[in-house]
Amino acid sequence: MSEIEISRELDEYYTNKIVTALVGIEADVTKVEAIGTELAKENFTEDVFIVTGDYDIVLKVRFPNYEDLQDFLVNKMSRIGGIKGSKTMMVLTIKKDMGQKM
Repeated sequence: MSEIEISRELDEYYTNKIVTALVGIEADVTKVEAIGTELAKENFTEDVFIVTGDYDIVLKVRFPNYEDLQDFLVNKMSRIGGIKGSKTMMVLTIKKDMGQKM
């Protein structure tokens, strides 16, 4: 399946559905705090964690549709200096959110 086909299927699946994702960000170590502060300003960013391990920052984001998530990842995050790379994990099912069992 090509990237275009995958994107089309995701668009179709997530149309009119809330999209929750976790984004692991690799960042320039000297800019981690500034990047975290900048990402926290975004309306759809629910949580910003500065962490140790494979990533420097982990975000929890929630969007009204897949298209808005895609715009955030491709356009908004690419404008923030110091981000070296990222991996996005789409949430399939939520069992507990903000302390509440689903």
